[in-house]
Formats: sequence, structure tokens, C-alpha cells
Amino acid sequence: MAPIFLFLLFSVVNGGIFLFARNAIQHAANVGAAEIAAEGNTPNWADQVAIAAMDRAGLTNTILTQVTGVTVEKMAQTASGGQVTLVPDSSNLDQYSPVCVPGGSGDYSGCVIAQPWPPGIRNVGQGGGLTSSPDYARLTVTYTFTAIGGVATFSETASVVFRLQPQTL
Repeated sequence: MAPIFLFLLFSVVNGGIFLFARNAIQHAANVGAAEIAAEGNTPNWADQVAIAAMDRAGLTNTILTQVTGVTVEKMAQTASGGQVTLVPDSSNLDQYSPVCVPGGSGDYSGCVIAQPWPPGIRNVGQGGGLTSSPDYARLTVTYTFTAIGGVATFSETASVVFRLQPQTL
């Protein structure tokens, strides 16, 4: 009877920690998307501000999880049958190595950009409002979760699609 009880106990604990970690990382991704949307095309630091805000929001504070990457990519608009959808535009992608998530050290100088989509060329629209044509983007956080005892490892992602906002009103 004891093995069954312990199995159920560890399953519930692992499940609870996994759900907490998933929600914490999704919240951090939402915070990062809000920061990038607000910073828009501010040259050189929009992504660093977002990653720092994500770190403060708990990106690296969850147990049994490890962030393996943060990606910001442009989403292209396509129209089909009167409906507009967003699809990834792989020609415009910022991909950061895990060193960009320092766990509170605040040192983002080691960020590695694989295929740059520099914040300075991101279109936030002219004149602002809904009548402009700003870029849309998707922030994706990739992470792994290892269950207590190392019996299982899951690779997961948390994604947020957002619209870049103009810097002037």
C-alpha cells in the first residue's frame, strides 16, 4: 500500500510544481511581450529591458525548470478569404541563448543574436492608433521541466503574440 501512496503523492507534487512553473513562465512571457510592445522600436535595448522584466517576473525562479531559450520573431499578416491571420516571418528573428536569462545577475552583455531583427527597424506604425500598420511579433520562451527524482523530462514553450506600439501619441 505504501508504494502506491508514495507514487500518488509524488505525482500530485510533480503535477502541482509543473503547473506552477508553466503559469510562472507564461506570466513572465506576458510581461516580456508587454515590455517589448511598449518599447517598440527603441534601438538596442527593447529586448534587454523585456528580458530583465521577465527575470523579475519569475522567469528563472521556478524549481525543476530551466529556460533554454528566448525568441522574438516578426509575424507576417496574410489575408485569405477575408480573414487576416498571422504567420511567422522567419527572416526577422531575434534568438537569445540561455545566458540572457541570468537568474537575477542583471548581466545581459552575453546575449547571442542568431538572426537579428534589431529593435531599431521594427515598425511601430506611423501616427499610431489602429489605422497604422505596425509589426506584430511573437515572444517564445522554451524551457524544460524535470520531475522530482529525474523520472521524466518535458520540453515546453510559452508564447505570446503582440503588436508593437508607437512611441508617440
